[in-house]
Amino acid sequence: MLDSLEILTLVEDSVPMHGPFVAEHGLSFLLTGKKNGTIVRGLLDVGQSPEVLSHNMKGLGIRPESIDFLVLSHCHYDHTGGVAKFVASTGKANFPVVAHPALFRPHFKADPVLSSKGIQTGDEREAIEKAGGRLFLSSDPFPLADGLATTGQIPRVTGYEGPGKAFLTLEDGRVAPDSLPDDMGITARVKGKGVVVVAGCSHSGIVNILKRVRELYPDEPVEGVAGGLHLVNGSEEKMEKTLEGIREIGPKWIAAGHCTGFPMQVKLFQAFGTAFSPLCVGKKFVVEGA
Repeated sequence: MLDSLEILTLVEDSVPMHGPFVAEHGLSFLLTGKKNGTIVRGLLDVGQSPEVLSHNMKGLGIRPESIDFLVLSHCHYDHTGGVAKFVASTGKANFPVVAHPALFRPHFKADPVLSSKGIQTGDEREAIEKAGGRLFLSSDPFPLADGLATTGQIPRVTGYEGPGKAFLTLEDGRVAPDSLPDDMGITARVKGKGVVVVAGCSHSGIVNILKRVRELYPDEPVEGVAGGLHLVNGSEEKMEKTLEGIREIGPKWIAAGHCTGFPMQVKLFQAFGTAFSPLCVGKKFVVEGA
């Protein structure tokens, strides 16, 4: 388990009033874990464009070559945009890029018109590998470092969560609904505190993700949650059920933004008070082990 964890928001839909940062529709976190004097740094997602990620990293004093690994939470363009350029910017050979095996499938919408929503041109598997990336594609929980791992594919056990029917894919040349099986997050286990869950968009549902974490680590409490909850267009019923599900798991704090939606952020603030934080670029969360 980690002695401490720091989560730093690199890309998000909003920025603070003061500072050199740029906002865009997307998400990227830097996770810094410390154990026995060893420091490990990894990214969850890279946002939508490499220019914004690079700009904000410079403003925060983060050098690409200091990053040890990258996890891609799912295929969407606002989480994977410019991933090959980021990998190249680390200057490393065999730089670890961890994701689900379905990451590179066709993924699109036809509402209101046909558009690709998944991995974009220039970020294909071959481009990532040519840039120096070493892909580790696994649907199982994948080890990143001592105390850090992916959640693996998330079982869909609630009846009210999921990405809906708008997303499509191709299966053997035929159009089919896309359930976003690649949606996953990172777990960070901090000594004496429990598990911190870091998610991208939670297309599988944040309650499903938290239930998965409980299944993986049944003897450890959930310390906190950070990420997008994808309830920006959620119904009142879905938001209330999600809130109830989060309360049942009982994280001590929650930080949500990006695709969460303002109505759900209000509900989280009403439920958690100052234990809730809206995300923005530069927002930092530190968990010190006991």
